[in-house]
Amino acid sequence: MKNEKSYSESVKSLSMSEMKNDAVVQEMLIDMIIQEAVLTTKKNILAKQIDEALDMKNKPLFLKLSSEMNVLLKQFGN
Repeated sequence: MKNEKSYSESVKSLSMSEMKNDAVVQEMLIDMIIQEAVLTTKKNILAKQIDEALDMKNKPLFLKLSSEMNVLLKQFGN
């Protein structure tokens, strides 16, 4: 005799599988939101520091910070 699940067991199994998938998707979305917040914060800090370097006419600092901004933007595809 085959070991077949009843209809209710099959539905329950499918529902549990869908709930696990939903949890994975939620975790991914949360991670994306956190990463976006970190990126935005880093970009804002660097932009402010670049502006200050320009105000002080500090070319070496400006070049260093601009390079960091370019690396950051390439890492996150912006």
